Amino acid sequence: MDATAELTGTQAREEYTSRPGALIWFFRKSRDLWKEKHQQLKATVKGYKNQIAAVTKSREQWRLKAEQLSERVSALETENRELRAQAVAVPDKKKRTRGAVC
Repeated sequence: MDATAELTGTQAREEYTSRPGALIWFFRKSRDLWKEKHQQLKATVKGYKNQIAAVTKSREQWRLKAEQLSERVSALETENRELRAQAVAVPDKKKRTRGAVC
């Protein structure tokens, strides 16, 4: 073993036999694939964020509409109760029979 390898505890590096052009091609291809994958994931995430924003907005609109309609139903039920109470309080008039002339 080499004297420096004994001091650092590592073995000496072997020389690579690949041509620099082949290594350049490989690393460029690897980088391009990584970039493409990253861009696709970024686009997917953006799409999901847009979808979440749209669903949240729609849900808020429906919630407000439901609250307004719930208030309207309560008001109409109250009005209905009042009208029924008035109808009961009004004395019954004589019912007309057929053929009777007053």
